[in-house]
Order: sequence, then structure tokens, then C-alpha cells
Amino acid sequence: MRNRPHAFLRVGTHWINMAMVTDIEDRGSELCIFLGSDMARLVGTDAPVPLDVARRISVTEAGDVEKLRRWLLVNDED
Repeated sequence: MRNRPHAFLRVGTHWINMAMVTDIEDRGSELCIFLGSDMARLVGTDAPVPLDVARRISVTEAGDVEKLRRWLLVNDED
């Protein structure tokens, strides 16, 4: 079994880095994918301060929802 899922999955017009997905919310015919990333910024000093940035993508196309659900079943680690 793989330690990590395949990194990129094409859903609609988006390429999603599935390794960066923090949560997926199932809303029936719609899936909301939440992505998190770490960025660094300088705040008046030389030391970078981590800044969490989140992004949400809504998947509503029936074929893409099914493709994403199938990917989740194949890569389920629990």
C-alpha cells in the first residue's frame, strides 16, 4: 500500500493537490474541498512567521463528484 496518495487529481478545470487537502465536506450532490497551505511572511523582523491560508473548491458536476468519491475510496487509509 502507498504511504501517500497520488498528488494531483484533475477535477473539472482544477488540478487539485490531494496531499494538501485538509477536509472534504459531502453535501449530497456537491463536495466542498478545503485546501490548506503554509506561507511565510516577514513582520518587521528577519524571522519568517508562518501564515495559514485556506481555500475552498466546490465540485458540483456529477461526473467529477463520482470521480472524487472513487478516488477517496481507493486511497482510504482507515
